[in-house]
Amino acid sequence: MKDWREQELMNQLRIKGKLELGEVVELLQVSESTARRLFSRLEEEGKIIRVYGGIQLSAKNPAEYSFERVAQNNIEEKRAIAAAAVGLLRDGDTIFCDSGTTVLCFCMEIVRRIHERPLNIQVFTNSLAILEVLSPYLPVVMLGGEYRPHRKDFSGYLAEIALSRIHTDRCFIGTDGYDGKKYLTTTDFDTARLAEIAISNSDMTVILCDSSKFAECEPIGYAEIGCVDLLVTDSGLDPVIRGQLEGFPSRLMCVDMEKWRKENP
Repeated sequence: MKDWREQELMNQLRIKGKLELGEVVELLQVSESTARRLFSRLEEEGKIIRVYGGIQLSAKNPAEYSFERVAQNNIEEKRAIAAAAVGLLRDGDTIFCDSGTTVLCFCMEIVRRIHERPLNIQVFTNSLAILEVLSPYLPVVMLGGEYRPHRKDFSGYLAEIALSRIHTDRCFIGTDGYDGKKYLTTTDFDTARLAEIAISNSDMTVILCDSSKFAECEPIGYAEIGCVDLLVTDSGLDPVIRGQLEGFPSRLMCVDMEKWRKENP
């Protein structure tokens, strides 16, 4: 059985991504020497890495996902992808948004669009972060289920049952990686299952992910790229991968980052 201190520490890391030594001492009510011994053991097990003044989740451990840590990666690319994807929305659409960080950027872009002109859409989501962003402006239905702090979302049996009863015009899904052949991949079965249900119950599936995800492969494949209607990424995509993706039936949209940066200084 895991030591309770290790469990508490890992839970906080999943939420924050990084902790200072002083934060850990206060959180666990231990001495600095005890905290450092715990750091050493977790680092040996490959669960964390030591950084100046503290610790952070190991990037090599696919099971340890942190929403905050992932959200800070490739922010410009995510914003550019989000701006392009908003152009796909039509007045009267019913959409599903999963809990990916690029999808969250997409929802922030929806709010900007609403400030410019009205947009009448209905949103279903399992993401607490998206609920907080969109609910002041649009009707949002939150799926039930078990709350996962490290992804800031709800999953499990109740979420799956609720989503299986919903039909949407479009679903916007993120991804944690690509297997280099034909499958989009993620870190866990709950995330994979919800994505599969959303895709099967939607008229159009849109995958939103920055180009770095195509250099990563997580353990669980959840969707064949050939079954996706549109994949929106950025122009940093490796030319070899781009050529491979263009061989699938799915449409591929690569946002020109140089142009986007000039228009958004």
